[in-house]
Amino acid sequence: LRPLLLEQQHSLFSNVADKRFALCYMGWSSLDRRTTLPMLPWLVAEIRRKSEKNESGPGQAREVQLYLSPTMIRCVPANSSNPSVFIFEHKAQFISRFIHNSHDLSYFAYLIRSQPDNPESEMACHVFKACDPNQVPEVISSIRQVSNAALKEESKPRQDSDESFYNSQKFEVLYCGKVTVNHKKAPSTLIDDCIDKFRQHEIERKRLRLLNGHSSSTGSLLGVFPECILEDSDFGEQQEIRTRCNSLAGGLQKRPREAGKGSTRRRHASEPNNVQPSDADKNRTMLFQVGRFEVNLISPDTKSVVLEKNFKDISSCSQGVKQTDHFGFICRDVVESGPAQYVCYVFQCASESLVDEVMLTLKQAFTTAAALQSSKNQIKLCEACPMHDLHKLCERIEGLYPPRAKLAIQKYLSELSDNEQVNIFERVQKMKPASDHEENELVILHLRQLCETKQKSHVHIGENASGSTMTSDNSGAGRNKLDALKNKARSSLTSSLENIFSRVCVCCPSMSSWFLYILVCICCFSDHMDGWELLPLSPRALNRDQNPQVSPLSSEQRFGGEKGRRSPADYRALWKKAIHQQILLIRMEKENQRLEASRDELHIRKMKLDYQEVCQCSKEVQALWDRKLSSPCRTKVQWDKEEIHSAVCQGISVPKSRRGEVWLLLSQQYRLRHRLPQRQQPPETSYQDLLKQLTTQQHAILVDLGRTFPTHQYFSTQLGAGQLSLYNLLKAYSLLDTEVGYCQGISFVAGLLLLHMSEEQAFDTLKFLMYDLGIRRQYRPDMISLQIQMYQLSRLLHDYHRNLYTHLEEHEICPSLYAAPWFLTLFASQFQLGFVARIFDLLFVQGTEVIFKVALCLLSSHEGEILECDGFESIVDYLKSTIPTLTHSQMEEIITKATEMDISKQLHAYEVEYHVLQDELSDAPPPSEDSDRLDKLEKANSQLKKQNMDLLEKLQAARLKIQTLEGSVESLLSRESKMKHLIRSLEQEKASYQKTIERMRSSLPSDAMAEVEMTQLKSSTNGKAKETACKKPPSY
Repeated sequence: LRPLLLEQQHSLFSNVADKRFALCYMGWSSLDRRTTLPMLPWLVAEIRRKSEKNESGPGQAREVQLYLSPTMIRCVPANSSNPSVFIFEHKAQFISRFIHNSHDLSYFAYLIRSQPDNPESEMACHVFKACDPNQVPEVISSIRQVSNAALKEESKPRQDSDESFYNSQKFEVLYCGKVTVNHKKAPSTLIDDCIDKFRQHEIERKRLRLLNGHSSSTGSLLGVFPECILEDSDFGEQQEIRTRCNSLAGGLQKRPREAGKGSTRRRHASEPNNVQPSDADKNRTMLFQVGRFEVNLISPDTKSVVLEKNFKDISSCSQGVKQTDHFGFICRDVVESGPAQYVCYVFQCASESLVDEVMLTLKQAFTTAAALQSSKNQIKLCEACPMHDLHKLCERIEGLYPPRAKLAIQKYLSELSDNEQVNIFERVQKMKPASDHEENELVILHLRQLCETKQKSHVHIGENASGSTMTSDNSGAGRNKLDALKNKARSSLTSSLENIFSRVCVCCPSMSSWFLYILVCICCFSDHMDGWELLPLSPRALNRDQNPQVSPLSSEQRFGGEKGRRSPADYRALWKKAIHQQILLIRMEKENQRLEASRDELHIRKMKLDYQEVCQCSKEVQALWDRKLSSPCRTKVQWDKEEIHSAVCQGISVPKSRRGEVWLLLSQQYRLRHRLPQRQQPPETSYQDLLKQLTTQQHAILVDLGRTFPTHQYFSTQLGAGQLSLYNLLKAYSLLDTEVGYCQGISFVAGLLLLHMSEEQAFDTLKFLMYDLGIRRQYRPDMISLQIQMYQLSRLLHDYHRNLYTHLEEHEICPSLYAAPWFLTLFASQFQLGFVARIFDLLFVQGTEVIFKVALCLLSSHEGEILECDGFESIVDYLKSTIPTLTHSQMEEIITKATEMDISKQLHAYEVEYHVLQDELSDAPPPSEDSDRLDKLEKANSQLKKQNMDLLEKLQAARLKIQTLEGSVESLLSRESKMKHLIRSLEQEKASYQKTIERMRSSLPSDAMAEVEMTQLKSSTNGKAKETACKKPPSY
C-alpha cells in the first residue's frame, strides 16, 4: 500500500506545485487576540490605505511573485531572479482564514498565526492586490489547496496511532426516545421510568392501530400522539432530524375522555413529562460516537449525523437500575419560543457490559475535555470590554452604506468622553478624508487604537472581588458594578431605539391568514406583472417590503388603492392562475431534486468504480452481456454451463459498469443448478429486519472499518457513506450467521461487493458466497477449513513445483504465513481492485477452486525470484510485499493460466488425505514425555498465576497510595493558592497605607514635620531609658 500512497501524494502535490502569481503586496499588520471577524475588513482597509499613501508601516506596497510549493508559501520580489531571496515565507497549514474585500474585488488577505501551537501568539494579516479581480478566486483556491494538502500530510503520521482510540469510542445503540425533564440532575430511577413510559405509549399505539385499522391508523394516531408521529414520521431526512434533535415541540395532548377526569395526583418534579418515544417501525439503531468535546449520534441507515451535543450542554449521564442494558444522558435543549429545557435521551445497548463500557468512556471523555479546556488560556471578555464594544459597532455597521454607517459611528462616538471625541476628531480632520467611506475607515482606525489601549488596563466584571474587605476596594467594586450597569443600560437603550427605528409598520393590524394575504397580493400586482411571472405563494418567498403584518387595506392603498372592487369571478380566475403556477413550481422543484439525486448517484457510482480494469471489455462481449441481462426469464431458466463459462472465462472481460448485475445473474444461475439442503440454507430474515437489531460484534466491525480499503475514496472517509454501508452489511451478516458472526477478512469481501451493487444486493450476494459456495467454513471459530486449505496448497506446491516447495520447507515457511490473507480476503486486502474483481468473475462460475488456482499461479510466476532469496525474512518480505505489486501483463497472464487449470480432483484427494492424517494422529497414544512436559507446564502456569495475583495486589495498594498522595497534593495546592491570595491582599493593603502616609506627609508643612520627627526621637529615647531602668537590678 505504501507505493500507492506515495503515488497519490505525488499526484496531489503535482497539481499545486510550481505555481506562482504576480501580485502587489500591500503590507501586513499584527492583530489583537480579541479581533473578531467584523473588524477584519477595517484592518485590511487600514493596511491598504497606508500602502497607497506611502505611510510608515511594517510593510510597503511592492510588486511580488507568490510561489506555492507543497508545504510552503513564499513571497519573492518581482524584480528578483533568485527565488531563494524572499520577503517572507509561511508554512501552508498555518493559514487560518481568507478575507476578500467586497468594496474592491482586487484586494484579498489571509490570516496566519506565528506560533500555531501557542494560543497566546499573535495573528498577522497579510494583504495583497491582484492585477485582475478574476485572478483572486484562483489565488485563494490554490493557497487553500496547498494548505489542505499540507494538513493532510501533517496528520498522516498520527493517524495510525489514533485509529484505535477513535474506534474504541464508537458504540452501536438502539435509540429509545427522549423525554423533557425539569432538572438537570435526575434521580437514579429516571431511565427505568422512561422505559415504562415508552412501553405504555407503544402498547397504546398498537391498541389504536388495531381499533382503527391500518388504513386510518396514521390519521388517528396523529391526533392522539402528535409528538410521536412528528418525531419519527420523516426519520430518514437529515435536515428534519437535525431540527428535531435541536429543539423540542409541545407536550402531548390529552385524550378527550381523560381530559375531563381532572387528575388530582401531583407529579414529581423530576418525573418525565413530554414523553417522545421513537417509532418501532423505523430503523432505530445508531452509532454513538464519543469525541473529544462532543457526543454524536450517527444513523447508518440515512448516512447522516442525527444528533450533536457538546459536553458543556450535557449535565448528567445515568444507567438504568432495573433496565441495566439501557442508559441515557440529560442535556440542555434551547427552544426558540421559550427558555432552555432539559431533555433526557435514552438508548439501549446489546448487553450490560457494553453499557458499563459506554459509561466509563463518557466519564473519561468528560474528565479529559475538562482538563483540555482548563489548560487552554482562553481570551476573557465581558460586557464592559472596550474591544467588545468595538466588535458590536463593527457588527452593527457591517454591510451598511457609508452615510448610514457614519451615523452609527457618530452615535458610538457620542458615548465617549469629551477629550476622546476631540482627539479622534482632530486626527481624522488632519488626514482630510475625501469621502464618507474613507472617513469611516479613519475613525475605525483610531477607535481600534483607543480600544486596544483601554483594553490593556481594563478590569473585567467580577475580577475585583479579592480586595472586598477594604473600604477603598469596596468603593472600586461599586464603581465597577455601576459602570457595568451603565453599559448594560446604554446597550439595551441603544438596541431598543434601533428596534423602534427599524420597524416599518408597528401599528398595522396583523393579517388574518396567509390565504387572504396572497389574495391581496395577487389583486394588487396583477395589473403590474407579466402574465407568466410567478407570485410568492409561501412565507419564504416574501420580500422584506411584502410584510405579512400589513393589513389588506394598507396593501390595497399602497399598490392599487384606486382600483375598484373585483368580482368573485375575477378572484376565482386569479386563484386558478396562482394555483396553476404553484403546481408548476412544485413540479419543477421535484424535477430538480430528481436530477440532483441522479447526479449524486452517478458521482457515487463513478467513485465506486474508480479502479483500473485488468482486461478491457470489447463491444461484442458487452453486447452479449446486455442481451443476457435483458432476458426476461434469466432468473427462472437455466443457461448452458459451457456458454456461461466461455462468456466469463474465455471472454476478454466482464463490463465494469455492469459487473454487479453480472454477479447477481451468475449467482441466480448457480442456485438454479445447485439447490442447498434445507438444513444448510441461511435463515429467512430480511435485510431491513436485521438492521433494526443490535449486534455483539460491533467493536470488531468498527475497528476494521478504517482498515478496509483505506486508500479507496469511497471507504476512506471516517464514518462516511462507504464505511456506514459496510458497517450495515457486516452487522446484518453477523446477526444472520450466528455461528460465524464476524471474522477479519469478511470486510474486504463485503467491501468489494458494495463497490458494484447496492446494500441489499450485496447482502444477498454475500449470502451466496458464504452459504452456496461454502466460503463461510473458513471463517468458523475453529478454522479447520482454513487449515485444510493450507494443507491443500502445500500439497499442490509439492506436486507441481517441487523445487519451490523444498526451498520454502528448508526455511520453515508454511503457507499460513503468506497465503492466509489471500484465502480470508479473497486476495482483496493486498492486490489491486481490478485484479481482484476479475478473480471474483471466475469465482462465481468455478467456485472456490479459483482461489487455489490463482495462488498457485502467483507462486509459480515468481518461482525464480523466490528461489534466489536465501533467508527467512527475505522470502517472507518478497511474498508479502513484492508479489502483490503485479504489472498489467502479469495479471492478465495469471488470469489466463488460472482459467486453463483443472485441479478439482487433486483438491478432493488432498482433503481426504488431510482427514486420514488427522484421524491417525488422534488415535495415537500420547508419549509419556509429552505428559511430563504438560505437567511441568501446568505447574509453571499455576505459579505464574499466583505471582500475577500478588502483583495485582501490590498494584492495587500502589494505586491507593497514589490516590492519597494526589489528594494531599491537591490540598497543598489549594492552601498555597489561599496563601497567595492573602499575601496579595496584604500587599494591596500595605500599598494603600503607604499612599495614605505619603499623602499626609505632603499635606503637612515642613516645620510641623520637623516637630513630629523631634517628638518621635524624644519618645524613642525616653522609651529606651525606661527600658534600661527597668532592666537594672535594685541596689541595697
